[in-house]
Amino acid sequence: MKVFLCETIHEEARALLEQNAEILDRWEQAGEADALLSRALTIGRTEMERMPKLKVIAIHGTGTDGVDLAEAKKRGIQVVYAPHMNANAVAELNVGLALAVCRRIVQARTIIEEEAQDKAQAELRGCELRGKTAGFIGLGAIAARTAEILRLGFGMRTLAYTPSLTKERAEGCGCRRAEQLETLLEESDFVFLGVPLNDSSRGMIDRRRLAMMKPGAVLINTARGPLVDETALYEALHSGALGGAAADVFCEAFPGKEHPLLTLSNFVATPHIGANTQEALFKVGMSCAEQILDVLSGKEPAYPVFNTASGDFSHPYYSKTGKFGI
Repeated sequence: MKVFLCETIHEEARALLEQNAEILDRWEQAGEADALLSRALTIGRTEMERMPKLKVIAIHGTGTDGVDLAEAKKRGIQVVYAPHMNANAVAELNVGLALAVCRRIVQARTIIEEEAQDKAQAELRGCELRGKTAGFIGLGAIAARTAEILRLGFGMRTLAYTPSLTKERAEGCGCRRAEQLETLLEESDFVFLGVPLNDSSRGMIDRRRLAMMKPGAVLINTARGPLVDETALYEALHSGALGGAAADVFCEAFPGKEHPLLTLSNFVATPHIGANTQEALFKVGMSCAEQILDVLSGKEPAYPVFNTASGDFSHPYYSKTGKFGI
């Protein structure tokens, strides 16, 4: 068995693969691979054509937008993923980013370095989370855990929206169900994005929807960069219509220091580290490694994205009733 792995995963997950298979880490070896483990790779038709022996693709996480699922189904390649296992890690970053924005934590270091005590009092006046409303567009495992932390730990009100969200599901997560997306945007002090990237969600937070948000509200995106129109977000932050925003993801993976958003003092950025904790990397990495070995041994994987025989999707992002997914 040969597994293509050119990215860093938890050392115990890599060791498990090394004990049972040969690791290939150079693209010129890709044609020999029986399996591929991807954290941030784009795997489309071209890549699959380079890997004629490929039997399984393991997605190191939940989002599947980096893999051409239709092409994988066509070629009979099993695709597996690791649901829920990084939810707490990303949820904690959601909370950290919200605090960083509303307490101006990043800017505070700059003022210390400048020894500008007068600026500290004038420019670092923040706001508290307690008593505010957190709105979740998407209510999957990450959003549900974030809502729990904010509700129980900070005394925030929580509401959620997707087209397919039921009242029962929302209440089970301690949230009120917003009847419409517009309602959530109008009522929330903090808006958290938690939907997958697909044709219907791409650019969903555009100029029109940003204008619906409360004056001074904060937008947090740890899901996928292209969910947000970055130009429109810059305009809303620069004008002061929004109080702040934070992103762990961008339309381009590493946009560079010249990106307009990075020039704003009310914008906080991190480089896609939401799931990058020891605990999450272990759980996700081990799940991916185990599922690769299961498929290559002729066993059923624990978390298939779709059934290779019927073609039916088991991944929750492919809800037949909800165009934004979970």
